[in-house]
Amino acid sequence: MAFDVKPDSRAAREQGFTYVALDQLLAGSNVITLHVPGNEKTRNMISSEQFDRMRDGAILINTARGSIVDHRALARALVEGKIAAAGLDVLPEEPVVREEAELLRSVYESRHDLNNLLAGQVLIHLRNVIVTPHSAFNTREAVERILETTVDNLAAYAEGRPRNIAA
Repeated sequence: MAFDVKPDSRAAREQGFTYVALDQLLAGSNVITLHVPGNEKTRNMISSEQFDRMRDGAILINTARGSIVDHRALARALVEGKIAAAGLDVLPEEPVVREEAELLRSVYESRHDLNNLLAGQVLIHLRNVIVTPHSAFNTREAVERILETTVDNLAAYAEGRPRNIAA
């Protein structure tokens, strides 16, 4: 099963999956993986309401963006046993707090959101959570695409046709 705001019927047919409503996907899945961009529409896309709709014992895997999951709601769902485990390649606040002074400095300087920092600290210490260093992109295929794009961009630039210009 899959949910997408822009379903691709050809991909579904070729890969053998069916598009369903998000609520149906949450209720009917043992493992839920997130692959969406991080933006205002997807911020906290998975929160308490969505955890309540999930099958008991489900596993959540987020390799997209940290802002997609409400991490306080995730911590609650994990501790209460609503979901069995989580695999997180991203957190909303990446830095890990090593000491209280660092936490106070971050909050004082308004560099980070205290709620997200604390939720991240709780999550990385739970036994049923795996946090990886934002490396899910690092597959052979992804690296090959990055290399091909880089070579194409360099060739285009050398030919006077710059592409993918960052303003």
